[in-house]
Amino acid sequence: MAKKLPPTSNDNKKIHIEVESWRWETSPRRLTWKHWLAIALLLAVAILFAFGFLIVAGVVLIVAIVINTVFFLLKKLA
Repeated sequence: MAKKLPPTSNDNKKIHIEVESWRWETSPRRLTWKHWLAIALLLAVAILFAFGFLIVAGVVLIVAIVINTVFFLLKKLA
């Protein structure tokens, strides 16, 4: 009687699986916290520039009013 060969194990067989994606289009990019941080910083800088220019313009206007008032009074006194 011939000896039986040991049963071959299925562990050694390689399995090739291909997964097809159901989504053909890429999903739209969402804004992450880094995007929101960049937007907030740009907005803060823009607001600071705007108020800075307003403050400088206000100071220049006040100085111009004071100088014109002083010159007007000197002109009236002379």
